[in-house]
Amino acid sequence: MRYQASYDDVLGETRVQLSSNCYTDAFPLLHTIVFRRQEIDLHSQSLPLACAILTARFCGEVFEFSGTKIGNDYAETIRRIIGPNTNVTSVDGHHRTISSGELDILSERARADQRAEPMQRSRDNTAFTRIDWSGDFVSTDTRNSQHYAFGAYHTNAEFFASGAHVSIAIGLLHGRDRCRNLFVATDKDSSVAELRALGDALRCVSVSLEPLT
Repeated sequence: MRYQASYDDVLGETRVQLSSNCYTDAFPLLHTIVFRRQEIDLHSQSLPLACAILTARFCGEVFEFSGTKIGNDYAETIRRIIGPNTNVTSVDGHHRTISSGELDILSERARADQRAEPMQRSRDNTAFTRIDWSGDFVSTDTRNSQHYAFGAYHTNAEFFASGAHVSIAIGLLHGRDRCRNLFVATDKDSSVAELRALGDALRCVSVSLEPLT
């Protein structure tokens, strides 16, 4: 799969355009991932990592993110997420930057009626932030907009992956290679084993995934 990220100044949205670059791609119905309401660093390694998390079930043997150099550690994380035989292009062997661990993040879907329960954090001076996101106005479960609320990020990413995976991706985008602990709420579409495997992959870049059950 080939990914091309761009920013539209007029609409204030970041777009990641998907296109096939090998026969093993399973192309989604939508061709563009959109993030609105927040500025996203197009050169941060967290952007290709977030896209890998969102599109792992569609990406075939080649992961190609145009315009962004990916270090060995992030490339290994992407391979663990998509599959061990995945070829990650644009890898820069001299780029060994991993997460600096400056920030703990709680990432969740915005709701008008409830929020995730408080989590246990280390007693230290690491900064903490709580970020939320919103998607389609109409719930696929209830067929209405009850409890809908706008989040700090607005995205169509839930068409590509589960809500828990979107929370992880938004947390990484917001942290911009500085995230230490990433707290996310689980949902019915993501198994504990799946999130545990994803957490193991993120440890390669010094990010600790902490699912909230």
